Amino acid sequence: MRLRVLDLDGGVIAQTGLTDARRPDVVPLRDWGPRLRLACRFASFRRFEQDLGRRLGPEPALTFLGSGDFHHVSLALVRRVTTPFNLLVVDKHPDWMRRIPFLHCGTWLYHAARLPRIQRIYHVGGELDFDNAFRLLAPWDELRRGKIVVIPAVRRFTKGDWPRVRHEPLRAEPTEPVTAERAAELLRPFLADLGRWPLYVSLDKDVMTRDDAAVNWDSGHLRLPEVVTVLNAFLAAARGNVAGMDVVGDWSPVRLDGGLRRFLHWTEHPSLSVDAAEAHGLNETTNLALLRSLAPLLERPAPEPAASVASPHDPA
Repeated sequence: MRLRVLDLDGGVIAQTGLTDARRPDVVPLRDWGPRLRLACRFASFRRFEQDLGRRLGPEPALTFLGSGDFHHVSLALVRRVTTPFNLLVVDKHPDWMRRIPFLHCGTWLYHAARLPRIQRIYHVGGELDFDNAFRLLAPWDELRRGKIVVIPAVRRFTKGDWPRVRHEPLRAEPTEPVTAERAAELLRPFLADLGRWPLYVSLDKDVMTRDDAAVNWDSGHLRLPEVVTVLNAFLAAARGNVAGMDVVGDWSPVRLDGGLRRFLHWTEHPSLSVDAAEAHGLNETTNLALLRSLAPLLERPAPEPAASVASPHDPA
């Protein structure tokens, strides 16, 4: 599997230890960054997808996207998968808001759930915006029928329909780190499903504590070894059959165009005091550790590419 960077914001390219050691393919996209950051119109996103399609090859890749402000770019990547597959999302936030009239980093998963090739979505590590007022925008039909399986980080959710939706927390106790045995126990009911289809993985490092990742959003509860444990459990259940992976959550200075994006920045981003050099250093250390844990995946030869098929389901 190839290693690449979609350079939308410089957040990964600034980690020179990573780029020098791993030499990823770098796709220069900073002209798109300010127009995509946080949100964009569907028509703009379609133009971005077309541009991306001209730049990327068909083979699966592990792709760094930069800040979590660009998590909706994952939608463009999962739409490129040409066979039925499962989707694993490791993220502090749900990213599945409905009824939003533009594409946002907090809505992309709702649109992904509508893609006919996605068989099941596993959302792991969540904490914020699941059972507060944002629960009103959750895709309850998919949650009730199990199209989306939720494994929170440390607690069960209590409001809305959550008591009627199975969602066993990742940690057996809030302060008890996740073990391989615990992860295997949680995945046992889904082994047949996970073994049947390839797995695409989308990791937002805001699922981790601030000791393991410097992000543009609020930080989660999991430590890096727990995230590695989760990834290993899912990859083992999928028998190493991976359709691709992307990683977001690398801090970068917020540069954006347009009134809507400025409004979202002012109202949604937490107030953070970040030293850029320290942030890049911390994220580089975590990214290199992730890549070491994923070495078997990166060393595996890419499968023969299937014929490209346009998705019949547009996110608009």
